[in-house]
Amino acid sequence: MKFQPISEAPFTSASLPFLSALLTPLLAQAAELRPLSTDRPDTTESHYTVDAGHFQFELEIANFEHDGGSKTYNFIEMNAKIGLSSSTDLQLVLPIFSHQEGDEEGFGDAELRLKHNLWGNDEGATAFALMPFLKLPTANGNLGNGEIEGGLIIPLSFQGPADWSCAVMTAVDISLDDDGSGYHPVFVNSATASHGLTETTGIFLELVSILSTDDGADKEAYFNTGCTWAITPTMQLDGGVRLGLDSASTDFTPFLGFSVKY
Repeated sequence: MKFQPISEAPFTSASLPFLSALLTPLLAQAAELRPLSTDRPDTTESHYTVDAGHFQFELEIANFEHDGGSKTYNFIEMNAKIGLSSSTDLQLVLPIFSHQEGDEEGFGDAELRLKHNLWGNDEGATAFALMPFLKLPTANGNLGNGEIEGGLIIPLSFQGPADWSCAVMTAVDISLDDDGSGYHPVFVNSATASHGLTETTGIFLELVSILSTDDGADKEAYFNTGCTWAITPTMQLDGGVRLGLDSASTDFTPFLGFSVKY
């Protein structure tokens, strides 16, 4: 719908009832939305779902993975969400473009995810959710293994001391063995804490471990940190870095992201 600029529209006292009738439901709808809660920028997934009938888009605009002499550039990984009910949303994760130096480039593996909040979606000191997911083999060449994989993510949030918001997560990924002979579980565990610096900015600190049960696989560990800026109540910019803590982990990954809900 296209609105006529106010400077060109005649304004009289008779317009007030019309403007009130037009704006009141819109403002009420915005006020009824839950605060924006995103699955990024940390690894620990959010425990809250998107409001029923609303959309949310979360973008990793760009990141740069540096691991020894290997460099990978990733652009526009999008998590598109729709609220199915007051406690459930459906998500589609699309990694639009990756470039590995001297190797492959193109689209990555997509993920289909369903998040269901069991409690704490609207109020309470804790919140708990379940998120089953399915990885679809959509990647170009060596950017994926060409197989369907899946798993379950289980996040829990709670209020920490001194106004820190805390969360923990465990996830089990059922992944293809390196030799292609079968499947094995990969366990991802994380703990994160975030704190507001101002009314619109905040920081987070996070520890992540990744343990694969495949033969010969090494454990990975990361320290992640960054900041968020709420441009509006439904729009957020974020940035930070993921730092590998052992030889098996990617050395460092700076990133920039953006999220919006409407």
